[in-house]
Amino acid sequence: MPTVSPPLPPRHLAARVGPGEGTDPHEAYLREGAAVRTRIERFLPADWSFEGKRVLDFGCGSARVLRHFLDEAQVGEFWGCDIDGPSVEWVQSNLCPPLHCVQTGLAPPLPFGDSQLDLIWATSVFTHIDRWSDWLLEMHRVLRPDGMLIASFLGEGMWEGLVGEPYPEDEVGMAVLGHWKDGGAGSWVFHSEWWLREHWGRAFDVLEVARPPRNADGSAQVTHSYIALRKRTGEITAQQLDRCDPAEPRELVGLQTNVRLLRGEIAGLVEQSPSEPQLRDALRKAVLESPVGGPARTVGRRLRRAR
Repeated sequence: MPTVSPPLPPRHLAARVGPGEGTDPHEAYLREGAAVRTRIERFLPADWSFEGKRVLDFGCGSARVLRHFLDEAQVGEFWGCDIDGPSVEWVQSNLCPPLHCVQTGLAPPLPFGDSQLDLIWATSVFTHIDRWSDWLLEMHRVLRPDGMLIASFLGEGMWEGLVGEPYPEDEVGMAVLGHWKDGGAGSWVFHSEWWLREHWGRAFDVLEVARPPRNADGSAQVTHSYIALRKRTGEITAQQLDRCDPAEPRELVGLQTNVRLLRGEIAGLVEQSPSEPQLRDALRKAVLESPVGGPARTVGRRLRRAR
């Protein structure tokens, strides 16, 4: 008996996370979902089996990736969660069972008890979360001892494609653009590998980092990088994850880069506004209230003292 292909979501839901305009949403949805499954599998141990495992796709959308695990969902427990209600409702109506899917908020918690999950993947999620530490701490809470987290991040290739300048690994750290867009969900969040190892490595052992493939000229392809981590035991707080190590000079340099980018964004927005003083004040307030506000003030004080 031929296998019946699972239904496709409406085109507008398939296009929520896609490669951009000019591409058929359904074709991209299927192609990219299959590609992400391949990336996830390359990080799993050679003896990995999904049988009896409990897995979460954090930020699943309309099951772009999860639909490629429907066979495995017959022997394991596969969950998806997303902040978008229509996407979750579509998955619940069309792919559950064998999948399970729930809507979550912009902030924790997840609907799982402590140490209940074996594997979490988060693709195109931490790339838009600037208040990251609370969510990373939640990943740590719900994973079993030695549980794995696989996440994509915006590194070298995406920096050059979106920022439009050469990628300086030691000068990026964590940089946020467009913090005000869509309540923060429309922001671009960039990470250097060293920064992830320094901050995420306080809660997880870093197993592997996969940078973008190279073009023929040696430049990085414009695509996500990936990091695979294993949960470390012990208690940790969001404040510990956020803390900048004063002995690490790249922390200050990264904050300076972020301030420079923010100033450029503010200048561009002011040029578009007929009421410059009001907009300037509103943008300054937005920056100071954002996750980089405190570090930005620290950088400003240090630069003034250095003059």
